[in-house]
Amino acid sequence: MLLCLTLVTVPLSAQEITRVKKERKLPVKQHMIGVRGTYALTGVHFNPDRKQETVPGYRNGSLLYTYYHDLWGTMPYFGVQTGVTYCQSGYKTPSLQRIYDVIQVPLIAQFHIDFWKMRLLINLGCFGGYRMSAVDFTEEYPAGTPVVFDVNHHYADYGLQGGGGLAFSFHPFEIQVECNYQYSMSLIENPALYSNEVYTYGYPNQLMFSLALFIHL
Repeated sequence: MLLCLTLVTVPLSAQEITRVKKERKLPVKQHMIGVRGTYALTGVHFNPDRKQETVPGYRNGSLLYTYYHDLWGTMPYFGVQTGVTYCQSGYKTPSLQRIYDVIQVPLIAQFHIDFWKMRLLINLGCFGGYRMSAVDFTEEYPAGTPVVFDVNHHYADYGLQGGGGLAFSFHPFEIQVECNYQYSMSLIENPALYSNEVYTYGYPNQLMFSLALFIHL
């Protein structure tokens, strides 16, 4: 009797699950491409402290692709975002101000909650990048002098990024306003650059305020 009940109920349960999945209304999958401009407060966390300060970054632009879709048929408010970003990061100490030119590729999980013509955005992900060059501004060279990159400077840049924002969707256009925080897990310089006795560890970070315009494809 138990075997018969099992043979009958299992197919019925599978059919019910399939029916529920078919009846569940998931958001339409969306592809978007857009551009983003960013104002950033950039800095480097040094240990030991170098009396560093943050510096503003104005020249930040991104070309982005976003794909909204359900995750495994159960999480309807999921999306992924990637693209290419050019940004400037740096820091300031009592003796100099250094500005880096960086190319980054973000990979972000973007969760969205849709209501009316708006979305609440929550971002969590990572990024990889390449520090192309740097310029030092000092009292002796107020116009700036290029930094000679050598084995003491690290080109690779990678780390974590998270934040959130709001989107205003007026098909086929969408405007997104966001605030994100980015922390690099890659050292900016050789720890023994300033002293062979006391190592100095420096990790870049930046707080970013951005405005983006997307087009629904």
